[in-house]
Amino acid sequence: MIKKKIKSEHVIEFLKNNPNFFIENSYVLDKIFFPLNKNQSEQSDTKVVEFKDWIIENLKNKQKNIIDNAHYNFLTQKKIHNSVIEILKLFNMDDFVMHLTNSLPKVFNLDVINIVVSNQKVSKEFNFIWKDKSVINKIYGKEGQLIMDAVENESAIFADINQNIYSNAIFSLSNKIFDSESLLVFGSNNKHFIDNKAYDLILFFSNVVQEKLLKFANEL
Repeated sequence: MIKKKIKSEHVIEFLKNNPNFFIENSYVLDKIFFPLNKNQSEQSDTKVVEFKDWIIENLKNKQKNIIDNAHYNFLTQKKIHNSVIEILKLFNMDDFVMHLTNSLPKVFNLDVINIVVSNQKVSKEFNFIWKDKSVINKIYGKEGQLIMDAVENESAIFADINQNIYSNAIFSLSNKIFDSESLLVFGSNNKHFIDNKAYDLILFFSNVVQEKLLKFANEL
């Protein structure tokens, strides 16, 4: 008797149409091998493992990610709370801007923290990033919006900065501060802002900066 060869596509189609197959036939899992991910396979002599070992490894990785994220958020929270206390001690615009753009990037291990404005006079006075109003409006969205993502070359916010910025966080500031839309920007040369780590903490910090700027607004 000639046995008909079953193609992998047929197996995939069967499993798609029978999602409870492994629940009803769990013993089959003991006969199946699963691939290790890239990091695991580099540390092992084999590239496949039994189902139970595959589950254990994946749970270990998830647990490690949870712990790493918690550790990162704890450290970031501590830095932000300390920075907010320092900001509240500053009572003039010049000192505030100097602290924001020169000191805080070092505290947060970032390459850039600055404000993007369309007013050239304000830009020169405080060494802010100047961009045409049309460029700012493309990004602005609505007041209080926070975007964390890879840098978009089209916006070219960091084009005039002597650093290679890979990811950024952009907060849309109140237009009451400079009588037009402006942006609080954070820039990093790595993937710092791509996975939305510490989003709530950065949003909180951005709002504190905004409130401080609103108090200084009558000095501009």
